Amino acid sequence: MGLIRNELRTGVLVLASFIVLAGILIFLGAPGFFGERRVLHVYFDNANGINIGAPVMLYGRRVGHVVRLVTPVPEKDRPKPELAAMVEVSISGEAQIYNKQRVMMMQYSLLSEQVIDFTDGVEESGLVVSSAPFIGERQPGLNDVGQRALEKLDPVAASAADAMQGLRQVCDNLNRLTKEGSDAAVGLAEFRKLGENLSTFVCPDGALCQMVENVKEMTGKNSPLSRTLANTENFTNTLAQNRDIAVTLRNFRKTSETFRCLTPGIDQTVRNAERFTDTIKRQPWRLIWPSTKQYPEDLICKTTLPGCPPPHAVAAKEKRVKEKQGKKRTRKK
Repeated sequence: MGLIRNELRTGVLVLASFIVLAGILIFLGAPGFFGERRVLHVYFDNANGINIGAPVMLYGRRVGHVVRLVTPVPEKDRPKPELAAMVEVSISGEAQIYNKQRVMMMQYSLLSEQVIDFTDGVEESGLVVSSAPFIGERQPGLNDVGQRALEKLDPVAASAADAMQGLRQVCDNLNRLTKEGSDAAVGLAEFRKLGENLSTFVCPDGALCQMVENVKEMTGKNSPLSRTLANTENFTNTLAQNRDIAVTLRNFRKTSETFRCLTPGIDQTVRNAERFTDTIKRQPWRLIWPSTKQYPEDLICKTTLPGCPPPHAVAAKEKRVKEKQGKKRTRKK
């Protein structure tokens, strides 16, 4: 009887130990399991990689676990049309999760399981209540990284293709420019000839050097040009020191004034000579027989009042009038 009683006590003690150990493990592995719990709904585009019982973290600290997965969510219940998966999580009531909070489905290591992590909470939005919805984000995986990398590389590849096309065009243009008989080849040949001609032109026996030597000889100290310039300088100095030039110029001015006074008489002489040559040309016999040629001034006198002066008096009067006009012009100058 005592043996059975001892075995019963031992069994109860072992069972109690297991219960205490299980409670300790649950307490350490699932904080808040024995306290107040809150249920939150997190929506994703898909639930790939997440399982029931997966940890729920708050800034890297475990505060709950996943209790249910719903896929697909009815369209009327979706916050956004593309969010077709709902993950229901149970968290501790003591967890400081706010209404505005970022939720990420992520993987801490390559072989670890997917977890849900709440980060970047806004304290002013207030603490979340049970059944509150959240829109979750997925951590980019290898597939997503590859797709994004391809999206980023597509413009670069297109630019590289355009650059290669432009480079190919440049190569074709260079080939056309440098082939035999092209404009560039002909131009280079002509430039080479120009260089040879220039080298011949500027060599010691070339035309340029010869021209420089000739210029030196022409402008040397005892050259004809230098002597000519020296003689010119001496001649101009002599003219500047000679006072007879002023007198000569003054006499020349008086002579020109006298000649200007004689100009009216010269004009009359020229007119008489013109009439004489005209008579010889048209009526030479008038030089022998009495002249019957009528002049304008004679006609004027015959048609005016009686007592008109003779032609020689009219000519003398015209001469005096012209001399007076010439003197007036001289005084004005």
